[in-house]
Amino acid sequence: MTKRSLGAFIAALAMFASALVFAAPASAANAPVIDKVVGNGTPGSCTENTLYNTMRTGGNITFNCGPDPITITLTKTLRTCNTHNCKHAWEGGRPLTQMTLDGGGKVTLSGGGKVGIFYANSCQKSFGWITDRCDLQSTLHVTFKNITFIKGNASKTPPGVDSVGGGGGGGAIAMRGNRLTVINSTFQSNRCMTSHSDAGGGAIRVTGMKVAASIKSSVFKGNYCANGGAISALGAPLFISLVTIEGNTATGTGASSGKGGNGGGVYFDGANSNVVINKTTITKNKVGAGGSGVFYVSNNRSGTLTIKGSTITGNTGEKFWTGNRHDLFYLGKKLTISASTIN
Repeated sequence: MTKRSLGAFIAALAMFASALVFAAPASAANAPVIDKVVGNGTPGSCTENTLYNTMRTGGNITFNCGPDPITITLTKTLRTCNTHNCKHAWEGGRPLTQMTLDGGGKVTLSGGGKVGIFYANSCQKSFGWITDRCDLQSTLHVTFKNITFIKGNASKTPPGVDSVGGGGGGGAIAMRGNRLTVINSTFQSNRCMTSHSDAGGGAIRVTGMKVAASIKSSVFKGNYCANGGAISALGAPLFISLVTIEGNTATGTGASSGKGGNGGGVYFDGANSNVVINKTTITKNKVGAGGSGVFYVSNNRSGTLTIKGSTITGNTGEKFWTGNRHDLFYLGKKLTISASTIN
């Protein structure tokens, strides 16, 4: 065997071994969805550590913190693994399918202006991988409902985990991959980095998702980041319905070639992902560049933006826009607007 052929054989063997290591068993069963309760009826029982440990392994989670509203102030970012023991599937980890956190209309989670509130990542190795194609995973469905997020700060990636990509962001919720649903929740005074060409999502940052992040019947006020004052998506489809997005700010300047400033309310950048905005009000948001209300760019012009029954008015600061609609910047395959008012 020649030196060249020997080298080729060794390389092929290494690739085969790598495939053996990273390929998850096809028969790996999902972990059961367990009902869990944070607290035993008193405010003092609803601690940060209890919540952190409960959310880490998913389930249907509710609170029992007493009859009055409660704020839980965090010193570390909450997170959910991809498997029941945070180990790879080929190491015995069983895929998690659900993490639902229901605040019952009484619970506020606060980052105290210092830390991001929640983080999940289908490609985070320390959370366990289901297969070697972690970028295609939507097995874990994260749902937040009837809960308030305030003062989250994702200016820096939480210690010990990777960025969600594109520079990061997501003061309240930062996710790469998996699947996100938000229902009847409030996001106020959350933030991330103030200057960056791509990073964003003062409240929510989603990247690399295959299933649309669904945000319904919720309110976003006073959040800010370099891009996407309220919501930022990078290569992740969005469905936004019955939402109020008011008084948020994309703080950057110079757009993508500078330090951001796009999308005062909603920011999307990617390829073939679609965004739907339905029966939603987007107003009084500000930018340092374009898309004071909504910024949408499909880089290969294959994605679509659909706006139905919505009001996008009174947003300010835009340096560029689409057509005569100053509150909107759009580049993509198809823009559909129906029964909507856009300045």
